[in-house]
Amino acid sequence: MKKFLFYLIFIFSALIFEAQAQHMVHESSYLKHDLLYIGLPDYPPFSKYTHIQRRIGDFVTDMTIQESAFLKPMQKIAQKYGFNIDQYKTEQVPSLEDVILNIRSNEAQLFFGAYANTKIFTGVELVYPASVSNPIHVITLPDVQEKIKSTKDLARLKGVMSKTEFLSDFVSRKLQNLKITYVETPYDAYEALFTGDADYIIGGMYYNKIMASRYGIGQYLAYSSKPIFKIPAFIALSKLMPQMSLYKKDLSAEFSKPQFGNEVKKEILRIVEEEISKNQGIVPPAFAKKVEQEIIVAPAEDDETTEQKSGGTIIEQKIEEKSIDDVLDGI
Repeated sequence: MKKFLFYLIFIFSALIFEAQAQHMVHESSYLKHDLLYIGLPDYPPFSKYTHIQRRIGDFVTDMTIQESAFLKPMQKIAQKYGFNIDQYKTEQVPSLEDVILNIRSNEAQLFFGAYANTKIFTGVELVYPASVSNPIHVITLPDVQEKIKSTKDLARLKGVMSKTEFLSDFVSRKLQNLKITYVETPYDAYEALFTGDADYIIGGMYYNKIMASRYGIGQYLAYSSKPIFKIPAFIALSKLMPQMSLYKKDLSAEFSKPQFGNEVKKEILRIVEEEISKNQGIVPPAFAKKVEQEIIVAPAEDDETTEQKSGGTIIEQKIEEKSIDDVLDGI
């Protein structure tokens, strides 16, 4: 009888051990696959594509490298959990539609910078919470900033926006009540502002700090001291990726830690500051010459007035969704 009981205990223990082992394999097997990341098309600092040529023997290959403020913090998480992330290879900067198709079809598994409640991002799995936001500001020449004290002032003035900006559906709907002309590039938007065809630009603060520095006009622009919108920017997953729910669970736990958001913010600042530093000394385009002369000959002013002109006037603020991110007040 004792032998029989011992045999039953042995069999029962073996079954439990096997079940635990299978559970451990199930939990850990999802870490064995490399995840490919992709993001918004060339929208620094949330994603920036750099074209380089690399010589291998007698052959020269063109490569497109994507840098994102999310990348290094995500690499730390991947290292912690024992999986790898790599860039989705592309020879040219893809359109947003192409990027979304790649993530929906599971050709890529990670998406950097998705927006909630936005039609084009339907079909991707957002990982909550959003650790940072894309702050959308009113951008003007310094002498125009004082004319804008509320969104009512925006409605009677002429606005402009580059089609290269990425907005959520919520923000797009809110902007329909404003007189905004959409132009092809940031350069076109800046030209309209400097020549008087527009009174203000609506755009992401980080993105425009970078783009304006590339044209040598960053010092001539004034930003509203508070954003009119904050768009939470998420990391998303492909719904077709293996063990998606397990990745989502672990990533959500990591994203909710304050240090992750702080690391992404540091990366945002690093990318913006490096771009501005790299572009110092660029000669502004001809349309900026008049404003440049006005600033040079302007009389010296006290610190309070100068601060007001450089920072702008606080205008009505609308927040799209609750986010754990407090938008940085300037770079």
